[in-house]
Amino acid sequence: MTRLANTNILVLSLPRHDERYTSTTWQISRELALDNNVILVDHPFTFTELLKGFHKPEVRKRILAYFKRPVIEKEGVKVLLPPFVWPVNSLPKGGLYNFFSGLNHQMLARRINRFLKKNDIESLVYVNSFDFYFPSLAKKLVVKPGLNVYHCIDPMVKPFTLRHGPYLEQKAVEQSDMVISTAPALQKKFTDEGIENSFLVPNAANYKLFNKALAIKGAYHKSLSGIEGKVMGYLGNIERRTDFDLLHDALELLSDWHLVMAGPVEAAYVPEQVFDHPRIHFTGSCNHEEAPSVMARFDVAIIPFKCDEVSQGIYPLKLYEYLAAGKPVVSTNFNPEVLDSLSEVVEIGLTPEDFADKVLKAYASDDDEKQKQRALVASKNTWTHRAKQFGALIRSALEKQPKGNVAQRKDQKQPEA
Repeated sequence: MTRLANTNILVLSLPRHDERYTSTTWQISRELALDNNVILVDHPFTFTELLKGFHKPEVRKRILAYFKRPVIEKEGVKVLLPPFVWPVNSLPKGGLYNFFSGLNHQMLARRINRFLKKNDIESLVYVNSFDFYFPSLAKKLVVKPGLNVYHCIDPMVKPFTLRHGPYLEQKAVEQSDMVISTAPALQKKFTDEGIENSFLVPNAANYKLFNKALAIKGAYHKSLSGIEGKVMGYLGNIERRTDFDLLHDALELLSDWHLVMAGPVEAAYVPEQVFDHPRIHFTGSCNHEEAPSVMARFDVAIIPFKCDEVSQGIYPLKLYEYLAAGKPVVSTNFNPEVLDSLSEVVEIGLTPEDFADKVLKAYASDDDEKQKQRALVASKNTWTHRAKQFGALIRSALEKQPKGNVAQRKDQKQPEA
């Protein structure tokens, strides 16, 4: 599989580059940037977010972009900081929404086009990574993309997203040349809708980072101080997809265990009996680089997602991160199509009783050999592997394009801000 190289790639990303947790988009972008000129544009903050959060570092960074260099470089990726835009999600579908959304498209395109002109970029591949709020941005670029890719990284779940997301995503897909999804169910959704160029590139792990957890003995993250005894742990967003009833009932059966829930909490979804439980600890968010020191404290790592239609489209980053750390993993059967292929390294708990039994089994049978086996599985599912797949799909599609409609750079000149 030949790597994609010497190509301008413009990525519009719904997950921002400076969020505390990493994202599929960022990991793919930083790997592609090893051989290509990758320009990543974050999803913009709105004027409302500006007024409410002007004191926050991430907002102040975007303010400064109006007066200083709007481009920063991080891990080889050129991050083009976007302007602030109008808050439109609360508007009903129709003319008013379309008007202000159109203004937002123009403001964002203006900043991108200024960058493209200044750096003499005459060809590019455009990747909309789940930022369906800007479905028509590619049409407003001064450089017509040699390839337009829609990258679907998650199912839509929350009311905020569902208000406009489904029809905007459909519009983005209709304007793209190919769709790349992170989970089999997402890929199948597009295939069932008649999208022939629908491909799968699953999520993976930063193996080198999370494998460090194997060597951490006692120097755990400060948020875990004071927690004694056996720990089953979860690292990630704590929200709608979490099966809190199963967790609570399983913990009642594991009377000498603690449950650590590490990550940002959407309190509206968490039952009171879970918040108030003396053996459940919400430790808050941590930086991505600190995650191994959290995970190292887990005796058993868990993925307690609800088993519903939405969860079938989830391919969690934490799956291979846990395995890279060598941790025993117990999961609900939220996505059989993914989990069946990992039955040798992931235990499945179907009920609270079954989940508790699998936690005990995973803990009792853990040893150095199994830790190495899990890490070996993760080592074959890294972001390097995924970026190579992603790039190969782009390369293949470009080769099928008419001559002259390609996104290769004319030279190796580095863009200026």
